[in-house]
Amino acid sequence: MNIYKVSHIASCPNGQLNDCYEITIASSSTIMVEFILKTLKESPSEIYQEDLATLLRSKIGAEITIKGWHHGIHITTIRK
Repeated sequence: MNIYKVSHIASCPNGQLNDCYEITIASSSTIMVEFILKTLKESPSEIYQEDLATLLRSKIGAEITIKGWHHGIHITTIRK
């Protein structure tokens, strides 16, 4: 199992907040880090955490876990 961890900042579509997400990608195969970074760079700048997880799962094809805080609430989103 390969584990990739990266931080990502995106704007909430429901306000003026920037949210920082801790993203963990788990895969039994190798994923080029350049591909992960390119996928994040091409993601919408305004996106909900749950939608970002779904997008990354569809593009990268690995298990995605995103942890973030929004208005004081800790959210963990998992896409297998």
